[in-house]
Amino acid sequence: MKLHRHPLLLSVLLFFTFGLIGLQGAAAEQNNTRKMEEKGRIAFEFPWSVEAKVEVNLTAKLINLASKSVSSTAEEAAVIQMLDGIYVRTYDRRTIDDRELVAYFRQKLEQDKWEVLFKIQESDETVEINLLFGEDMVHGIFVILIPEKPAEITFVNIVGRIAPNRIEDLLQNLSNFGVMDIDVHDTLREQAASIQNIAQREMLAVKVNYSPTIDGTLDDACWKIAPHADGFTHVDTKNLVEDDSVVKMVYTSEAIYVGWHLYDSQPDKIVARQIKDDRKFVPVTTEDWVSFTLDPFHTHQHVGRQFFMANPFGTKNIYQPGQDEDSTKKWMDRCNVAAKIVEDGWVVEMEIPWEILDYPQTTEPIRMGINFERIHARTRTRSWWSNIEPIEPYENDGHWMHVLPPPKSPDRQGMLDTFGMDAYGE
Repeated sequence: MKLHRHPLLLSVLLFFTFGLIGLQGAAAEQNNTRKMEEKGRIAFEFPWSVEAKVEVNLTAKLINLASKSVSSTAEEAAVIQMLDGIYVRTYDRRTIDDRELVAYFRQKLEQDKWEVLFKIQESDETVEINLLFGEDMVHGIFVILIPEKPAEITFVNIVGRIAPNRIEDLLQNLSNFGVMDIDVHDTLREQAASIQNIAQREMLAVKVNYSPTIDGTLDDACWKIAPHADGFTHVDTKNLVEDDSVVKMVYTSEAIYVGWHLYDSQPDKIVARQIKDDRKFVPVTTEDWVSFTLDPFHTHQHVGRQFFMANPFGTKNIYQPGQDEDSTKKWMDRCNVAAKIVEDGWVVEMEIPWEILDYPQTTEPIRMGINFERIHARTRTRSWWSNIEPIEPYENDGHWMHVLPPPKSPDRQGMLDTFGMDAYGE
C-alpha cells in the first residue's frame, strides 16, 4: 500500500486554489448549512482550534468541472456522476496532536455506524478507509492517511451515492478531482495475470465493526466490502473449473467470517447427505462440500493448520491436528455454520471464533496461510483457490495479509511450542 502523489495533482489543485477561490468558498459555505442533512458527510469541526495546511471542498458541480479539465474515460465519467462532494483536510503533525485528531474522527465514525473497509499499518505509512452503507449503496467514504514523511496527516471525506463495486475505481482516480491518488490496486485486487501462472495468492484481511448474520445469505453490509477469492482450478488438470466458487472473508475482534457462493449450473443435482455435525465425518467426492484451511503461524506444515468444512445442509466438521476428540468437539460446538441451496448453486456462511484458534500473540499485523477447497460431487471435481497441485504442497497456500488477531485466551497459548516449532515458520 502506497500513497502516490499523481503528477496531475499539483496542476488540478492549483486550478482550484487560484482559479476558483471565490466559487470554492461559496460552495464550502453552502455545504456548511446543509451538512447535517447529508448522509456520508463528516464535518471538519472540532471542539478545539485546528488550522488545516491544505483545505479542499468540492461540490458536485466543482467535481464535474474538475473532471472536464482533464481527459477522462467513460468509466471515470460514470464514477463522477455518483459523487456529491469531496472534502480534504491536511494538517501539519508538528503543530497538532494527530492522535487526538484521529481518535476524534474514529469516535464519530463508530457512532454513525461506519464500516472499516481496511486499516493497513506499514513502516512508512498508515492507511484506513471507512464506508457508510445504505441499503444498496455507499453514502460516504472516509480515508485517514498518515505517511511517515512528510510529517502530515490527511483526511478525505467522499459523499455520494456510490455503487460498492466502484469504490476501488473511485479511490484510484481521486487525482482527477484534485485529490491524491490512493493506490489500492495491489491491496484489493490481485494483479492481472493468467490463472495458470498463479500458484500462490493473497487476500487482504479486512476488519469490520459489525458481524454478518449467519443465515446462509450473503446480503450483509460487510460482504459488500469483503475481498473475494475466485478462479478455482482443478487439482489434476490445473485448468479453471466450469462452475467457479467465490469466497469472501472478513473478521472482527471476536471471530473470522467466511462466505461462500458455490456456483452450479445444475443446482438440482447438488448432493448433500450428512445431516449431523461429526468430527469423524470426512467428506469425499460422493458429496458436495467445502473446506477453509487456516495456517495461523504460517508454518507451511501440517501441524498448526486448522480445517473448517461444511456441506450444503450446513453440516460442519473441524479438523485440528494435535487436538484430541473432546477438545475438537468443544470447539466445533462454538462454530456457527449456515448453508442454503439457491437457484445458481449453494451458499455457506461460517463463523469461526478466535477463541477456538491458536495463533501468534502480536500487536502488529501479520500474515497467515489460507486456502479454500471445494468438492463438486456431480462432476467429481476437486478444486483449489491457491494450491495448483494435486498433492497439496503447503507452501503454495495463499496468504491472508495484514491480519491483526485479538489477544489470545489463556487456554490457547503455545500449541506449536509442544511440537518444538518456530512460531512463524519462516
